Amino acid sequence: MAKEDEEMPHHYSGFTPYEGYEDMVVEKRSSGVVMVRLERPEILNALTPAMRIGLKRVFDEVRWDDEAKVILLTGTGRGFCSGANMGRGATPEPEPATRYEFMDPRYAWVSDLVRASDKPAIAAVNGVAAGGGLALALMCDMRIASDQAQFYSIFVRRALLPDTCATWFLPRLVGPSRALRMMWTGDVVDAEEAFRIGLVDQVVPHDQLMETALAFAERIASGPSVTIELTKRAVYRGLERDLQTHAEIEQYISTHFISRTQDVIEGRESFREKRPPRWIGR
Repeated sequence: MAKEDEEMPHHYSGFTPYEGYEDMVVEKRSSGVVMVRLERPEILNALTPAMRIGLKRVFDEVRWDDEAKVILLTGTGRGFCSGANMGRGATPEPEPATRYEFMDPRYAWVSDLVRASDKPAIAAVNGVAAGGGLALALMCDMRIASDQAQFYSIFVRRALLPDTCATWFLPRLVGPSRALRMMWTGDVVDAEEAFRIGLVDQVVPHDQLMETALAFAERIASGPSVTIELTKRAVYRGLERDLQTHAEIEQYISTHFISRTQDVIEGRESFREKRPPRWIGR
């Protein structure tokens, strides 16, 4: 059995990694950054069935690819992602073709692939992020926004409960009262306000967005990968645990994983030799 068959989940075994996507473009760069660009600008990159399948697939492929270090997610045109495609001619969700697909919840990729993945995910929000598109930005670890970005929790305008785990992510970023205000009103939050309330981490001029986001993603990708990925794991698991339990988890991760890496040895040697470290991600 080939190595890739041993590692990749069976339901993706017929695909060439990072190729063959519909409604999105995926590029793995030599820096270790995997660029994911939603590619339906005429509908503000509303979530099509092909995008939902593709997003699940790309996060899984990155998870199993040791050379992939960071995912950078953005959109083409004026929209980052406008959520569910509710316009005329929208393609309905396909019926599950396999038992795996039948048993897999529609938004399983939110917890199983995006947040549970140790690989860093950065959203470069280039324009409108509404409904499920807002949730897609929220589930990434960091958000860098264009000064033209706009954020809408638009579900209330359709009398819908916010989904794609928006009710979980948004209060944790901006607090319960601000989250409820956004969800109850559906009002737009512009980039400046999004930065003020902690919804995004950085706002840059629109024409500098991708340059800035890519430079940051490449900086993270060039770091000690095992430490970076396990730091993400520790932070998110710590949000759901008491202090004493988390202190024990920290010690376990540090002792049994990070302290055994070659990068830890390199970190000590580079410090003693007063030179920049040369990380290898092992």
